[in-house]
Amino acid sequence: MLEFLRRNRLMTTVALLLLVSGGLVVSRSGDRVRNDTLGRLFLDAMAPVMRVATEVTRTIGGVWSGITGVFRLRDEVRLLRHELRERKRELARLSEVELENERLRRLLAFKPEVHEEAIMARVIGSDALGLSRSLAINRGTLDGVRKGAAVFAPDGAVGQVLLAGRHASRVLLITDHHSGVDGIVQRTRARGIVEGAVGGGCGLKFVKRTERLEVGDLVVTSGMDGIFPKGLMVGHISGIDRRGQSLFQYATIEPAVDFGRLEEVLVAREQPVRLPAPLPAP
Repeated sequence: MLEFLRRNRLMTTVALLLLVSGGLVVSRSGDRVRNDTLGRLFLDAMAPVMRVATEVTRTIGGVWSGITGVFRLRDEVRLLRHELRERKRELARLSEVELENERLRRLLAFKPEVHEEAIMARVIGSDALGLSRSLAINRGTLDGVRKGAAVFAPDGAVGQVLLAGRHASRVLLITDHHSGVDGIVQRTRARGIVEGAVGGGCGLKFVKRTERLEVGDLVVTSGMDGIFPKGLMVGHISGIDRRGQSLFQYATIEPAVDFGRLEEVLVAREQPVRLPAPLPAP
């Protein structure tokens, strides 16, 4: 108790003086004598103390109100930041959904033009070891995917199914050096074989030297290999090599498809074999 009084001497003194002042006022309230010298002296003496006490009380109240306001403002800022993060996350999700819907609309609009029985698939991975240029899709034999089937996108030819599992498949890209697609130069109708190049692009080989190729010529699938539909974009010729005494020339091709950003593809579904109608009996 003594320790408490020692730590709070100022407040204890003020309270005691206020208590004494109040007692004097009460004791003198019934006195009709107007000339209360002692009361006036005591009131004059206590006036500065009461003013200080009032200011201290008012200041403490203002400080406490300010402290509580700061804590309340901090909580409101934390809540607003949380709501802002949620709104940004939702906006990013909606933007991604919108972009995906746009890609799917483009893919579905392209589907009837090249192959009505094509299967839509999602790219789920790429070759992690770097042994070949390939990617994985989320469709397999249970969906009608077969080994050797053509894979394409609205931008052009993608590759062929190298391995078909029950629920997923691996696609060999046209940029792989083991790939081969029968192609044709759209402007001159010159034919050649599109193969993967070492630098990651493609090349058109076995083109006769008499064919006049130019940089910028568009190369498309010819449809003569029985794998790819006719007219799919392969890419543009970016360089021509006529050196040597060979009967053929070689052209480098910049692929039309950006394989690093490919997310959805179409896979040609296996078509039923149509047997010829039996001849009538003689």
